[in-house]
Amino acid sequence: MVDILTVSTVITTVSVVVGIVFAMLELRHLTKTRRTDLILRIYERFSSKEIVGAIMAIGSPALKGYDEYMEKYGVVSLVQVLQIFDEVGILLEEDLVDIRLVNSLFGPSLSTYWESRLKELLEGMKKASNQPTFFTHVNYLLERLDSYRLKTTGSS
Repeated sequence: MVDILTVSTVITTVSVVVGIVFAMLELRHLTKTRRTDLILRIYERFSSKEIVGAIMAIGSPALKGYDEYMEKYGVVSLVQVLQIFDEVGILLEEDLVDIRLVNSLFGPSLSTYWESRLKELLEGMKKASNQPTFFTHVNYLLERLDSYRLKTTGSS
């Protein structure tokens, strides 16, 4: 016959295990929520009137090259846009944000602006300031996005 002490030990053990499993599930959920909140805060900044204006200036087809861009807009708007993409690259490198969410929020815009103008402007800024390490995490972000897209589309 099973005595009360054995039953209470089993119940206590099961309760502790259930509590640990619940805590782990809650921690996982909290981590995912926090990671999502982090990238959405950056995206909120990205979609601000100031940054949208900076992005439109960067994409202006009327301007030819780094020097003309700097003459008309200066460095501030370019740095603001690059800073956002650099921050996202750092967060990806530290595994603090999800690549799927980054791709959905920033991927299309970044790819379009990188190829059309941003790459040229960043290279011009690095050269003009003699700072070849400016915004290196932008490159990391682009590489991760390219790799992610290759994996999800099955292309080689």
